[in-house]
Amino acid sequence: MFSSDSPPGAKPAVQHRSQRSRDRLIDALDALLREKPFEAVAVSEIAGRAGVSVATVYQRFSNRDAAVSILVALYLRRASDWWSEFAAENAGQQPPGTLYDAVVVVGRAAWRQLDEWGHVMRPAYLYSRLRPDLLDEHWQAQEQRAVHGFAHLLRSYAGEIEYPDLDRAAAMVAYFVNMMFLGPLLHPRGMSGWEAAGGRDEFVAELARFVCGYLGAPARGTVR
Repeated sequence: MFSSDSPPGAKPAVQHRSQRSRDRLIDALDALLREKPFEAVAVSEIAGRAGVSVATVYQRFSNRDAAVSILVALYLRRASDWWSEFAAENAGQQPPGTLYDAVVVVGRAAWRQLDEWGHVMRPAYLYSRLRPDLLDEHWQAQEQRAVHGFAHLLRSYAGEIEYPDLDRAAAMVAYFVNMMFLGPLLHPRGMSGWEAAGGRDEFVAELARFVCGYLGAPARGTVR
């Protein structure tokens, strides 16, 4: 998995001043993406918002697709920060009472990701499809993490599950949940059929019902 300190396209920051410049560029792009789509952001605009020269951009990031390189660095930093915060928030908490409840908790966390930094996830996903050399290793690591996490979750509720092969089930559930959230990630609200289920709670409840139905587990719980 790529380190958030050395993303693809970034040049090593060997001096504290260089590190600060790079951090300012990453923060500047984060702010700009809250205002406009990535394809409307120019390198000169990122530099101006960061208070550095355009030349500094190319000193800190690759000359080829410098804006994309900054986007990748921003994405990796946000991903690392989010997972650290999520783990800290959930440390020591009691597991949900049923598998349905557990899937609801996972779904709400994924929805929260979209709300908090979907503006970064969306262009990072799209541009990684155009430049697979930038993030393919990261996506593979994320997929493995998701499968491992669902395998652990399913084993924790094995008594509720009829599906005989939990490892295969974990891989399929990870894939299904990922696909379910690509709709809200890639399509602006109001422009996609994924909104048919309603808001967050309705969407997540439908997600949990699909997963439980596939696994042959009761689609009921106590989470509200």
